[in-house]
Amino acid sequence: MPRRKLTDLELKAARPSLDEARSRPRLPVYAILEDVRSAYNVGSMFRTADALHLSCLYLCGYTAFPPHRGIAKTALGAEHTVPWEKHADATALARSLKEKGMQVVVLEQTDDALDFWEAPVRFPACFVVGNEVIGVSEELVALADLCLELPMAGIKQSLNVATAFGVVGYELARRWRLSLP
Repeated sequence: MPRRKLTDLELKAARPSLDEARSRPRLPVYAILEDVRSAYNVGSMFRTADALHLSCLYLCGYTAFPPHRGIAKTALGAEHTVPWEKHADATALARSLKEKGMQVVVLEQTDDALDFWEAPVRFPACFVVGNEVIGVSEELVALADLCLELPMAGIKQSLNVATAFGVVGYELARRWRLSLP
C-alpha cells in the first residue's frame, strides 16, 4: 500500500486532552524571552514550547504576553497549554533561577561563546533568547553560566529568534532524552 498522509481526524484523535497534557511530566527546560518585539515570534515560540512540553516560558521586559491577538495568530492555542510567567526584569529572574540550581544558557554571539552542538548543557536548564535586533542584554550575558552560538555557514550572522528557539529547544529535548536510563 502506498504511503499516505494522516488525516486531520487521525491527528486530532492521537492528540492528548488538555488535562492529559497538563498531567504529563514536562521537559526540565525553561526559556527566558527578553524584549522580543514581535508578538508573532512570541506566538511561534509558544507553539514550539508546546510541542516540546517545556516547563515554562518567562516573558520578560516588553515581550508581548497573552492574551494578545498576534500571539494567538501564530501560537494556535499553545498560549493556553504552556506555563508562562511575565517578569519585568530578565536579569533578576535569571539570578533567582541560578540560585535555585538552574543552569542559565544564553544564546548569543560573544567572545567566549561555545559552539552549541558541543556545549556542556546540564539540566534543569533555562535558555535565553533576546531582541530581534540587539539580542540578549549585556547584563544577562555577564550573568550566564554559558554563552552558546549556533554555527552560521552562510552570509547571515544569525537566525530569526523563533527559528533559533526551535533549534535550541529540539536539541535540548534530544539531549534530555538521551540522558534518561
